[in-house]
Amino acid sequence: MTVVSDLEQDWHTWHTAREHDLDTDYGWLSIVAFDWLSPTPTAIEGLPGRWWADQRAYVTAAGELTLGGEPVEGTVSATVPEAGSLSWLLYGDRLAELVLRGGRYAIRQRDPRATTRQGFAGVPAYPLDDAWIVTGYFSPYSKAQRVEVSTARDDLRQHITAVGTVHVALGGTAYELVATSAGDDRLNVSFHDRTNGEETAPWRFVTTGPVQSDGSVRIDFNRTINLPFAFTAYGTCPAPVPGNRLALPVTAGEKRVR
Repeated sequence: MTVVSDLEQDWHTWHTAREHDLDTDYGWLSIVAFDWLSPTPTAIEGLPGRWWADQRAYVTAAGELTLGGEPVEGTVSATVPEAGSLSWLLYGDRLAELVLRGGRYAIRQRDPRATTRQGFAGVPAYPLDDAWIVTGYFSPYSKAQRVEVSTARDDLRQHITAVGTVHVALGGTAYELVATSAGDDRLNVSFHDRTNGEETAPWRFVTTGPVQSDGSVRIDFNRTINLPFAFTAYGTCPAPVPGNRLALPVTAGEKRVR
């Protein structure tokens, strides 16, 4: 009889839920297109209508698109905050999602019948290893800092809101990693390591446990995950800040999806 530890059971439950979330009808595996909107009304491949943007995003259609279940006849418009998204319009069961990235509007299409869903066989991961569960210490900034970073797209740079640094020792080396807020007193840490490009995606991230009263945080690298760009060519994911580079292979968490 195989005995499964609480750590293993918790990880498998988490990993199963993670794979399920990816493979929902409009999850990250369903993205099939990404188009920037120009100031001039223009057709978008895969969708009817003419699309454009200035301070808002617009589309003119003749009933083929629906908004809230009602056909769009004429012109409708919408806005979203920077880095936000809006499940805006449907063309059959294809979703036209409005996003704002780097001050530019774009339409991202999600299709439940995407080939990436049809071929999905799960996300490979390294074997669970409790040696990759470590304690770090969080040093908050006195004021959150807006930091410009590159992204998964060559034509886009974005800003992240850094809230402080996490100090952690790995492989005998001390690191100071810039973190963003994940809510509920948790932190997101995006990083490069020496597995990138071959065994893993070009970068990954991990969410810490809640920050304790003494500043300590639990970091379980077994729960390191891929960002959306690892599953689709249409991701706009921000890269780590230049200093978030670990000089060792982090052989924990999700591997590259091939």
